[in-house]
Amino acid sequence: MIPNRLIFIWLGPKFPWSGGLAIRSAYNIQKPTSIWLVHEGLRQDGDGWELIKDIPGLEVIPVSDSHFEGLGDDGLCGKLFHTLTAPASRANLLRLALLFKYGGVYLDTDIIMVKPFEQLMEQKGFVGTEPVALPASLFGSINPFRWIFCGLQFAFREFCARVPRGYGLFRAFEGLFSAAVNNAVIGSEPGNETITKAFEFIKTMPEEERLKRFRLGTRLLQNVTRNKSSDSMQVVPAPYFYPLGPEISAHWFKKNTHRRLNRLLRPETCVVHWYNSVEGRFLKTKLSRQWVEDHPDTAFSELSRLTLNEKT
Repeated sequence: MIPNRLIFIWLGPKFPWSGGLAIRSAYNIQKPTSIWLVHEGLRQDGDGWELIKDIPGLEVIPVSDSHFEGLGDDGLCGKLFHTLTAPASRANLLRLALLFKYGGVYLDTDIIMVKPFEQLMEQKGFVGTEPVALPASLFGSINPFRWIFCGLQFAFREFCARVPRGYGLFRAFEGLFSAAVNNAVIGSEPGNETITKAFEFIKTMPEEERLKRFRLGTRLLQNVTRNKSSDSMQVVPAPYFYPLGPEISAHWFKKNTHRRLNRLLRPETCVVHWYNSVEGRFLKTKLSRQWVEDHPDTAFSELSRLTLNEKT
């Protein structure tokens, strides 16, 4: 079984308000035995910290070289962690190392939890898919029609992200997109076989590939899992963690969506991964308590209120 430990990572000094909301929601819903916030240079102040500083069982843990010991990868991940500069790429490696060594559930900080994992915790591991236009398998294709179709998918998704209630239109055609694994939510028992395969896959990658964006994140897990369940890793459909997929997640922040949570969420949904890319692309600002107060008629604000009203 997977230990009821939640793991978050923040590689920077200022912890955002939205990150505090993520941890607070996970604590309220999952009731974990412990929460790890593994960090590098974190200052324990600011709005994000204020939301979590009183959570029982919260452990604030500095990144250590010991986290990369005993992975069976000949020290490669530890070396890569110190070589890479992009926080997202470094966090991709760190989450796998922590899950392999200690077990638990890793969560990105751009999430709001709405339902406990329950039966998923009885598995050896779990991960979710999202509907994408560019799965890892596409990059090896020389079929021009697949690439043309990919372009059409991008255009359709962008349209659905911007028009009112476009999430409904997208869902009608979601089956035309590839269901590909995302690494924003991963559950694992210690020593998980799928994560072992991920370390082995990294060793086979050309050195220059390891340094490229996404190679050690979603694309790595897609290559290892082939987006299918195995004995060591259950792959669940998009509604579990990504009820609104990439770009379509903009609808969490649109006006007059606060009364549509029952349509935006799915019965299976445990986690709302809202994709922090929307802050730059659609909102043009960072999410904050003030943003929530200024936009009370959005689904995101409604989810935030539900989370913060449970704060004790």
